[in-house]
Amino acid sequence: MRVDVSGKQFAFPRQCACCGRFPGTWLTISGTERNRNSKTRGWAWDIPYCHQCRTHVRVADRLLIAALSLVALSGVGSFVALGLGSAWYVSLAAFLLGSALASIGVVWLFARLKRSQFVGCVALNRSVRYLGSSGSWHSFDIRSRTYVSAFVRANRLKLVNASASIRSMLREQEMSEFQVARRITRGPK
Repeated sequence: MRVDVSGKQFAFPRQCACCGRFPGTWLTISGTERNRNSKTRGWAWDIPYCHQCRTHVRVADRLLIAALSLVALSGVGSFVALGLGSAWYVSLAAFLLGSALASIGVVWLFARLKRSQFVGCVALNRSVRYLGSSGSWHSFDIRSRTYVSAFVRANRLKLVNASASIRSMLREQEMSEFQVARRITRGPK
């Protein structure tokens, strides 16, 4: 669910963003914004995760990077083979075979990873993503319904462009005053 908030520092609830358990660690999400003078400013927020969810998020990230690297490598290999005088259809077949093998491998590894994940997890990869900014607005995509609810309650005064479902979350639940703002860092200038 997309949540738009205004400001620079936000309160991220003290629960795992994926499964809702007690967080023992965090993962950093980051993004950049460009102002009118074409100067870029970077933002980073620490999102709380439990150790098990952090592990499966990191493994999923590495699997996706490995799959993209294999597809790129098979593309480069097919162009090299084409440059060395192979027929175009041999190079195309090598590229398609490499891409298919990478895809099958990733699907198989993701299935194994999904079997080992905790029952309460909402996703294999990051459950909170930074979508970007517009002026002082920052947009987050949060997959866990319970974490969305806690995030909305913790940042209720900073909500911008709240949808009907977000407004209903604010109406039906009590506000918690035990949320603590997480560290925010700026990237190098």
